[in-house]
Amino acid sequence: MLKPMKPKTTIPRNAILWGLVGLLVLAGIIALIASFNSGDDGADDVNAVYTNAAATLAVQQMTLMASSPTATLALSTETPTATLTPPVSPTSFIQQPLVTNTVASSGGGSGAVGCNNSVYVADVTIPDDTAVTPGQSLTKTWKLQNNGSCAWTATYKVSFVSGNAMGGTATPIGISVAPGQSADISIKLTAPSTAGDAIGYWILTNDSGQNFGTSFYIKVKVGGTATTGTPGTATATATGATATLSIPAPVNNPVMTLSCTVNGSQYEHAGTLTWEDQSNNEEGFYIYLNGTQIGQVSANVTKFDVPGGTYHDAGVTSTFGVASFNSAGTAAIKSDTKTCP
Repeated sequence: MLKPMKPKTTIPRNAILWGLVGLLVLAGIIALIASFNSGDDGADDVNAVYTNAAATLAVQQMTLMASSPTATLALSTETPTATLTPPVSPTSFIQQPLVTNTVASSGGGSGAVGCNNSVYVADVTIPDDTAVTPGQSLTKTWKLQNNGSCAWTATYKVSFVSGNAMGGTATPIGISVAPGQSADISIKLTAPSTAGDAIGYWILTNDSGQNFGTSFYIKVKVGGTATTGTPGTATATATGATATLSIPAPVNNPVMTLSCTVNGSQYEHAGTLTWEDQSNNEEGFYIYLNGTQIGQVSANVTKFDVPGGTYHDAGVTSTFGVASFNSAGTAAIKSDTKTCP
């Protein structure tokens, strides 16, 4: 039969600590007595007192810890998050450029629409403030440049925008204009019946019905005094008397030099049309291909470069015509026919 084991006798932990306290207190008293009996500087005595006091305090703290339940300190692993609030800054205002629509030399502001764009170049007929008679027939021609990336087709139109339409309607330009090229674009108008200044704004319209490019205008003085020699002027005296303007004489000897470039099984009908100017009162010349106007040029010009883009089978004949015109009317068309090859 096993005998029960006797419990092991241990010295209480508190007794040990209190014993240490007593030794430290006794050591402090001995140090004080020794310091008063020595001839050293008083500063060392004071330091000795502080040292013993500190030691005593440390032992007391150990005693309290031993007699009290052990406290477990839970250190937080959570890192405080500093929330930074950005300083309030003044609101930034972006100044938008002012949109201007400066109209100069018959040109007005607009802009590109897709790949279509145009810019006004010059007045070909009827400069600004030309004097006209009430109800006078007018043919206004502007020189415009294709500064877009798409070619204008012959079905692109000149469309009215604002002001006085002077009887004009949307009119096909009748010519194909490649990017970078300039062309003369015309429209037939009628001067207002009321005396005074009249101005009408027009613009190009693509085949989708979208206006694009810079606007351009015609500005006339109805019933005003004319300046002799000004294109498009119907009155020619300073007194305002009306002069009769006759239709210009037809051109002579139109000749078409056809290039007949092969394109697959067809031939391209393009080249240069020339003629002799037989009049001294034309405002310009209309150019025709198979009876359809494809372009025009200014007065005294006797050559027109027919653009490419028209193709026919071998043996097909094309008719190239030219007719002089002014505000009184258009002369008879004179033509030349060519066949490829």
